[in-house]
Amino acid sequence: MIENNFISDLIDVGLTNSESKVYFYLLKKKNFTATEISKLAQVPQSKVYDVLSKLVQKGLCTETLGKVKKYSPVNPKVGFDNLFKELEEKKKRVSDLSESLLPLYLSEKENTDPLDYIQVLREKNRIAEKVEYLERIAKEEVLAFDKPPYAIPKINEEEFRGLERGVKYKAVYEITEAKKFDSMTQMKMYMESGEEIRVAYDLPMKMMIFDGKIVIFALRDRITSKPSLTSMVIEHPDIIKAFKITFYSIWEKAMTFKEFMIKSKGSTFGREKV
Repeated sequence: MIENNFISDLIDVGLTNSESKVYFYLLKKKNFTATEISKLAQVPQSKVYDVLSKLVQKGLCTETLGKVKKYSPVNPKVGFDNLFKELEEKKKRVSDLSESLLPLYLSEKENTDPLDYIQVLREKNRIAEKVEYLERIAKEEVLAFDKPPYAIPKINEEEFRGLERGVKYKAVYEITEAKKFDSMTQMKMYMESGEEIRVAYDLPMKMMIFDGKIVIFALRDRITSKPSLTSMVIEHPDIIKAFKITFYSIWEKAMTFKEFMIKSKGSTFGREKV
């Protein structure tokens, strides 16, 4: 039972079934010949040499030359340190590869239809991926109407990285009485990182405009009239121009954070619409 548990664990960390068996039995004494370990681990002798060679490469056993080759286990503390480094390298390669392939996954396809500049996203994960990608490639400016529901965490790491790169963020936050204090904390955090903020009691939609080239926005569900995560992504200069006019029209009428703090202490919270 203990044997099976160890072998199963060794497989989980990246060894093959045969490698796991051979390494487990190698640990039982100072050294073995290939024939001895083949019988003990029940791995065919025609295969055991290849298995032992792989374990040597992974730093889990050593080979002693002589009239008959013998194989000795490496102290697990040392051997597994090498295995850990190998897994960390693989993890980094996977991470780098996923970043490299993401633009291909999210890229617009060749335009074959006059409406190909419009993309509809319905899945929360797909929306989050698109927003994070657009923030990652933004170079100059991001304009946003911030209101629930949210596809990505309210503490957005990509935004912080964008601010650090010098991307200018301007956002109008929709505030409700129920979420007032949570929103104030969030806004303060982004303001301290360099985002320009205004506050409104009612926004027409969720929206983000990236570098004046791409807009992503979500509208209410037509049937239930409830907020929806279903989003449209549009890359068209005329439409972007209209959205920017809308943004700055509301931006100019919205309260500054200081004005909001003063007003929220009084009795008028929520009565005025911007």
